[in-house]
Amino acid sequence: MKKIFFTILVITLFIQNLAKAEVAMIGVVNGMVCMACQAKVEKELKAATGEGNVEVSWPEGVAFINFENTPNFSEDDFKKVIEDAGFDVGKVATLNEKIIDPKSGLITLKKF
Repeated sequence: MKKIFFTILVITLFIQNLAKAEVAMIGVVNGMVCMACQAKVEKELKAATGEGNVEVSWPEGVAFINFENTPNFSEDDFKKVIEDAGFDVGKVATLNEKIIDPKSGLITLKKF
């Protein structure tokens, strides 16, 4: 009986993880020249989204968010947060995959 219960539990958790969509948003941020710029953009995106999975890289000029759940945050929202932080925004894209690091994110963004 325990094996059956355990098997059902494992299958249920596996199905829930499959159903959970991985969504990320990435955008080019122009004008960041230092760590303080990077920190400002990261802080503003975290505050606007409520997500902890925000990464910003000033050397690559990119910011991205790996959402835990389906986001209520649009590409226009992303652009507005960056612009309100005092930076220019380039291309922004929403992806159905996690972004691992800024460089791979930029490669993916170039496909759009």
